[in-house]
Amino acid sequence: MPLIQINPEAVEQRYSTLNSIGVIGGDLKNGFLRPPYSEAETSAINYIRMIATAGGLCCHTDGVGNLIVETPGQFSGWIETGSHIDTVPGGGNYDGTAGVVAGIEALLAIVQSSVALQRGLRLRIWRGEESATFGVTSIGSRAAFGQLDPSALQQCYNGENLADAMRQQRADPAMIHSGQATITQRQIDAITAYIELHIEQGKVLECSAKDIGIVTSIRGSKRSWITISGTFDHSGATPMGVEFRHDANLAMAHIMVKLDQLLIRANSEGANLVQTCGLINPPGQSANTPALLDNAITKVSGAVCFSFEVRGSHAERLNSYCAEAFALIRDTADAFAVSVKIDTFSDQQGVAALDSDLQRLLTRGCDALDLSHLSLDSGAWHDAGAVAQQIHSDGQSVPVAMIFIPCRDGISHSPDELSTPQQIAKGASLLASTMAELACMA
Repeated sequence: MPLIQINPEAVEQRYSTLNSIGVIGGDLKNGFLRPPYSEAETSAINYIRMIATAGGLCCHTDGVGNLIVETPGQFSGWIETGSHIDTVPGGGNYDGTAGVVAGIEALLAIVQSSVALQRGLRLRIWRGEESATFGVTSIGSRAAFGQLDPSALQQCYNGENLADAMRQQRADPAMIHSGQATITQRQIDAITAYIELHIEQGKVLECSAKDIGIVTSIRGSKRSWITISGTFDHSGATPMGVEFRHDANLAMAHIMVKLDQLLIRANSEGANLVQTCGLINPPGQSANTPALLDNAITKVSGAVCFSFEVRGSHAERLNSYCAEAFALIRDTADAFAVSVKIDTFSDQQGVAALDSDLQRLLTRGCDALDLSHLSLDSGAWHDAGAVAQQIHSDGQSVPVAMIFIPCRDGISHSPDELSTPQQIAKGASLLASTMAELACMA
């Protein structure tokens, strides 16, 4: 394996510019705002384009606005990396961006090393991976493969729909509307490997004092609104007991405890799932359930709504568990004499297993570079997941791997998000060395 070391100073230099693009109020303490298809996202992408062009790399933009950076020349196979550079509102500058910085540094370092390339090297900067603005995840990668639901074009952020935002940044929403891919089947077949570097967004690496996480799978998710309808009654005059009180809040409390117990049992049997009830009676749901506004200190609750998300890598396990969880929710509602409605609004299939050969190659690279490492699942979705779901003409999935690097205290989507230049450089060195070895193979 060619060992290529990325200098932390090079990473720091890139961030000296990127830290000024999309920073809220000019102060890093406020975090960043680079929404999909915004001037800020485009400016950050154009900065990477400038670096790439100056380093002798070729750049072009596809029809939906993704930037593609390549080594010059004609190749029958390509070794790819990629990530995103948009942020959630008030987020940090490492989620996605660390992978972009690592990717451009890897390509530049490999080219400068004069390694004899048998395959081309490519960096993709995907538009709009985050869903916090338009409510759609992996916009650029899914659109590139012709797999983004056209209804996404009508999703709005700050009074502007996605279609108009795309036009403002010279991208073509008509391609999404027609399902036209920017990456053809022939080009998919030519992707020999795709490796994405990302911050972990959790504490496993930091708590284990490891440099690198080699990702084994990517969790998908099923998200539902659980709406419980009971009866509003006077809190003092109504006796306790289910024969008198049809208490929506009490039913919800019992449901949540039972769901926790259900998951503990499922995971003890190998389900490997996580679940979260993250929102209770959010303001946006009151339009769908006006009775939520009728709750009061002096009333038995007649209505409650909460979000229920389950994440897992194996779709069959996740779906089976959710079926059991939904049955538990309905049975508990019946026991408390309330009615329940379950509305599943998002169902994203995970990636049960990333490429095992690439995982072994990354392990060997860690050993060669003297990087401590461990294997772990990705709890969050990434554009790598969209790539891993693509199929070569021979019926095999595109080989995909992910490299995780630590982030301080596991914090992400926050101004406090941080990976150091040294941590990014270690991951970038592994990325560059692995891509170089793959590119040298005949």
